[in-house]
Formats: sequence, structure tokens, C-alpha cells
Amino acid sequence: MRLSRIILSLVALVAMCATPLSAQSPIDMAVRISDDTATQLGENNTTLLRNKLSKIITRNGLADSEGFFALEPSIAIIDDGIADTGMAKIRVITAELTLAVKNIVDGTIFESQTIELKGNGNSDEACWRALINKLNINDARFAKMFDNARTSINDFYERHMPNLMRRIETLITSENYDEALAALTLIPDTVDQYAEVCAKKIEVYNRILEVETRRIIASADNFIRQGRIDDALEACRNANVLSPNYDDVVSFLKRLDAEAAAAEAAHLEQQQREADAAKSSEKMVESANCKAETIKNEIVNSYQEKEKEEKKSRKSLGQILFGL
Repeated sequence: MRLSRIILSLVALVAMCATPLSAQSPIDMAVRISDDTATQLGENNTTLLRNKLSKIITRNGLADSEGFFALEPSIAIIDDGIADTGMAKIRVITAELTLAVKNIVDGTIFESQTIELKGNGNSDEACWRALINKLNINDARFAKMFDNARTSINDFYERHMPNLMRRIETLITSENYDEALAALTLIPDTVDQYAEVCAKKIEVYNRILEVETRRIIASADNFIRQGRIDDALEACRNANVLSPNYDDVVSFLKRLDAEAAAAEAAHLEQQQREADAAKSSEKMVESANCKAETIKNEIVNSYQEKEKEEKKSRKSLGQILFGL
């Protein structure tokens, strides 16, 4: 989680929970096209249909986004023939397009609408393309379908909210915070318990921040043991100031600062000791040199005095011969 993004996310979350229900986000609904239908239409026409259905969803006040609900199309051919235009023969397909609003968890269909469409062309792909192009995104039948679907979805949540909240509490207890937050995010803002849902979102988000903060501190502490001070400081900068346990980061940084100061003081003291030791060593060497010089001089003087004494006591040849 990067700091600025996390802060913005939490601000958005709080703002959303404080917004009146009438101004809050629409129900999330995604387009889901089955493999069978995609194979029937081909890749290009599947993309064309998906884009049309996405516009129908947003035009009718829902959010084209992944959630518990989806708009799922199915196509049934009711007539497939050849038309002679006089100049060429073309294929004509008449099909029923059924759009169903479904719960993707259990497959429950809340509402559906079937319309008949016709397309022609000189190939399968051309026929399906012409048929999909005739799908009117402003068709009033779709608006009615989604109105009925909203009512059914709201009823669904009102009935299942106790079970959903129990499931979310289980996820929180087992520390599956990301899953719990995802489940809370999917609950539409039209339910009576939406204030409770918002409060629970903030609670779970705080727990996510606490876990992330503890991870950051552990990582920074590991960097310190490796002597990587700059990496430890960088890790702490990524901590979210809105986290309930951000004070732990502050305490860690204070401890790090105190340890750094103590280490610096110890280093300076060691340097002083080494300097004092060097000076003492120099003095000892100087003193030893002086002592050695003194001893040497004493020895020299001693020998000189001894030599003088020996000269005085030594008799000359004349003294020995003549008794002089």
C-alpha cells in the first residue's frame, strides 16, 4: 500500500459513507457472456455485444463493474433462412436475445427481458453483426427490467444481510481482512443497514492498516540489523499516518534516533580513547627513549671514570724500573 494512494482511498471511503443514500454509488453490475454465446457470435461480435450491453447498464443508472450481479445475454435462433434479393441471395437470421440480471454466486435470476432481432448478411459473422447493431440501448423495456431488478436485488440483500454480516465477521475473526473488505464493498448502498456496513468497512480498513504498519516496522527493524539505515527510514516513510498504530512507527523512529545518537557518542568516545592511547604511547616511547639515553650516558660516564681510575693506578715503566 503506497501512502498517498491509501490516504485517498480512506478519504474516499469515509466520504462515501457520509454521503446521503440518494447520492451514493449505483449497484455494481458487469457484463458476463458465456463461452457458448461467445463461440456462437465469434470474437468480434462478442466484443460488439459486450460494448452495447455495457452502455445499456450505465444508461440505466447502474455501474459497469464487477460485483455480485451480472447482465448475461443468451441468443436463441428462431428462424434461419435465405432471402433472394434478385441480385444475390443473403442469409437472414431471426433470433431472440434474452438479457438476464443474475446473482453470480448462486445463479439466481432477478429479472430478464427477451426481445426479437433480425440480421442479414452473406456470412454468419455479418448476420450476427447486423443483428447486434439493431439492439437499441434506449429501449424502454430495458429500463423497466432494471427497475424491477433493483427492487429484487434490494429485497435480496435485506433478506440476506444477517447471513452476509455473519460471514464478514467470520472473515474478520480469521484475519482475512482483504476478503472481508471486498465483501463489504459489494453491498449496495440501498440497504437499511448501510450505515453499519460503512462502519464495518472503516473497522476492517483500520485493521488492514495495522497489519501493514506492523509489517513495515518488522521490515525496518530487519534493515537496521543489516546496517541498512537508509532502507529502514525509507520503509518507515511508506507507513500510513492514518493507521491506528502509527505511533509505533514514531516510537521506532525515536528509538532508532536514540540508538544512532548513542552509537555516535560511543564512536566519538572510542575515537577519543584511541587518540588518548596514541598520545600515551608517544609519551611512553619518548620517556623510554629518554631513560635509555640517560642509562647510556651513565654507562659511558661510568666507563670513562673507571678508565681514569685505572690510568691513575697504573705504574709507568720508569716507575717500575727505577722506583720513581
